[in-house]
Amino acid sequence: MTVRRLDPTTGDIVTSGVQFTGGVEEIAQTVATRLRLFLGEYFRDITDGTPWYQSILGKEGTLSSKEAAIKNRIIRTEGVVRILEFNTDFDINTRKYSVTADILTTTGETTTVIV
Repeated sequence: MTVRRLDPTTGDIVTSGVQFTGGVEEIAQTVATRLRLFLGEYFRDITDGTPWYQSILGKEGTLSSKEAAIKNRIIRTEGVVRILEFNTDFDINTRKYSVTADILTTTGETTTVIV
């Protein structure tokens, strides 16, 4: 499967140069896109998305249950075999929550960073 390449800085669709991506880069981009999709945001399937407001960013729940929701979203991405390493970080000053995951895909290893 080949997908449109997204600019890693802005997230915009690339319109010049190499416009499509495949392999490891495709799977890493798909993982990042799936994590950035909020649960209920996609009008064609409101059951799809990462439960950021429902399970992860709230005060209720344990850290392990919040990380399990993110890991579940990553592992259910097509082409992902398993998660090799997983880290989360919350910067209280900037209020930024970041996720870093080293994943094994059907075409190799890659690191995905979501901010």
